[in-house]
Amino acid sequence: MSDFVKLSSLVGDTFTVKEVKGFTYKKWDNDEKKMLTSDMWQEGFRKLYQVETNKGQLDMGPGQVGQLLEGVFYNGVADLNGKTFAVKSNGKTGVDIRYYLNPAKTEVREKTIDEEVADLPF
Repeated sequence: MSDFVKLSSLVGDTFTVKEVKGFTYKKWDNDEKKMLTSDMWQEGFRKLYQVETNKGQLDMGPGQVGQLLEGVFYNGVADLNGKTFAVKSNGKTGVDIRYYLNPAKTEVREKTIDEEVADLPF
């Protein structure tokens, strides 16, 4: 799926991560009205990760991807693939808007073998 989706269109909704394809550097060119991309850092370019979801591709900054990873981190492991996240915002617009990305309440974590052994009555 190559359709792009914005976080602003997902506020109050959820998305499921299919895969994180890596990152690229991007910058909006006002003169030509198009997005410039580069594999290497250049002045004015931002590092953005391409996150493939069930709703389309999201371009997310390192802080946003960090929020996702922090939300699913458990026992030293953080795997985003197949995880569903709820999107909320602070209700502001423009540069003041902030997005909150939290694991959806429907996500059920299964016990690890170590946890199951710890629950045994011996």
